[in-house]
Amino acid sequence: MVIAIIPAAGKGKRLGGEKPKQFLELKGIPIIIHTLFKFEKHPQIDGIIISTSYNYFQLIEKLINKYNFKKVLKIVEGGKTRQESVYNGVKACPEEAQIILVHDAVRPFVSFKIINDVIQASIKYGAAVPGIPVRDTLNKASKGKILQNIDRTGLFQIQTPQGVRAEILKECLKKAQEQKLVFSDESSLLLYYGYKVHLVNGAFINFKITYFEDLLLAEKLIDCKIETLLEN
Repeated sequence: MVIAIIPAAGKGKRLGGEKPKQFLELKGIPIIIHTLFKFEKHPQIDGIIISTSYNYFQLIEKLINKYNFKKVLKIVEGGKTRQESVYNGVKACPEEAQIILVHDAVRPFVSFKIINDVIQASIKYGAAVPGIPVRDTLNKASKGKILQNIDRTGLFQIQTPQGVRAEILKECLKKAQEQKLVFSDESSLLLYYGYKVHLVNGAFINFKITYFEDLLLAEKLIDCKIETLLEN
């Protein structure tokens, strides 16, 4: 059984707005719904768990009913950190879950191919994440001045979904909670506890909507049906 956990408790302050960014609309549909559709329609996903703020439970339930989602198993309360939100989702997973995927609610352009690749690599290697090579020059800077260049050879931007065998993810999250350690994502968590993480090809359009210009770009990508163009 493959379960997708969608942590959606973030406040999205950098984007602004009255509502968290996952509930902002792209062409009249909330970003989180665009994202959920990818996992709802994917044949290898058996269930979805959403981790969000208790204040948005009713809104999520309303959206699930409106868009007729069948695979959403539970809505659980998110935590103060992404890690806490994921752990709450993991604890709510069915016992039959073998692979858990964790995907950002605000990455609506994830492709079926990336989901496929992460699932298969997670089954084979225990854990897998998508990533893309860093394209731009990297510099360390302070107070508006460049201090040094950073060699980008071998550097990747890590995306989601991040896939892990259920027992491994549960073990690592439990240890992190007991030791009061917080990690930014699952790959960082697993590496800290000595697990190897396999890298699969990500995609530029699988970006995280963080700033206002990201929202504008996302609207244009929907207009031009970018995913259909890439598939063809």
